[in-house]
Amino acid sequence: MADPTTPSEPEQPEQPEQEPQPEQELQPEQEPQPEPSEASEPQPDTVVVVEPAPRPRRRGLIAAIVVISIIVVLGVAAVIAESLARQQASALIADQVRESLQLDPEHPVEVTIDGASVLLQVIGGRLDEVTVDAPGVSVGELAGDLTLIAQGVAIDPAQPSDSVQAVYRVAEADVAAIAGFLAGTVVNDVQLDEREIRFQTAFSFFGIDFSVGLGLTPSVQDGQLAFTPSSVQLGDERLDAAQLQEQFGGLVEPLLTSQRFCVAQYLPQALELTSVQVGDEQLVVVFAAEDAALGGPEFSTRGACG
Repeated sequence: MADPTTPSEPEQPEQPEQEPQPEQELQPEQEPQPEPSEASEPQPDTVVVVEPAPRPRRRGLIAAIVVISIIVVLGVAAVIAESLARQQASALIADQVRESLQLDPEHPVEVTIDGASVLLQVIGGRLDEVTVDAPGVSVGELAGDLTLIAQGVAIDPAQPSDSVQAVYRVAEADVAAIAGFLAGTVVNDVQLDEREIRFQTAFSFFGIDFSVGLGLTPSVQDGQLAFTPSSVQLGDERLDAAQLQEQFGGLVEPLLTSQRFCVAQYLPQALELTSVQVGDEQLVVVFAAEDAALGGPEFSTRGACG
């Protein structure tokens, strides 16, 4: 028998078996949402103040512009001054040459001053080198082109210049002007060939006139131009002076006589005749002067023939 004092536990009703639930689909993880701030009141907009970029100093730029402007102005002024100095010096030298050679005031004379800066040369008191070209200058019966090359030219014309060289070129056609004087008779067909002046002339032999070709070699003798017969053309035969004299002796002596032509009386006293030669279809005569003042009496006075 059961103990009446022991309370019996109530029977638990059986729980029906639960059917298995389908697995729930996995949901993607959601990013955590920021927690709301404690203060629910709206915040005012923030004002961002942007400071302006620092400007470069204009003072340095202005100074640079001023310096560059000064340099440009000085450069332009220097170019203008150099050009004026060169023109003025060239004009003065051209006038001095016309006066020394007794040329017409309008006679063409071209002056070239060598060197980088005429101003610096003027400051130094001398021009390094000056070239003067004067075409169509007459020297007695001759006419030719004269070129003067002067070195160490003193700015003061009363002071001596270092050296002056004058080159006088006579064209082949103009040599005929003195060929008749040299031969003592009428000449024709004047040619410059093989360092000789050749021309045709008449020669009397025992009262009979012969036409011969005569070749003259120029040289300098006692400060004068000398033209000495050096060859004779007889028909097709050409003989030098020694051969001709050996065959005919004294009969041909008048034909072989050297002739002189003085040019000193036509040129400034300072210019001394130094050389002469037959060039390429021209007769080249060279004069020179040392330590002579372009504005002094050496160039204003004519020379004399001895």
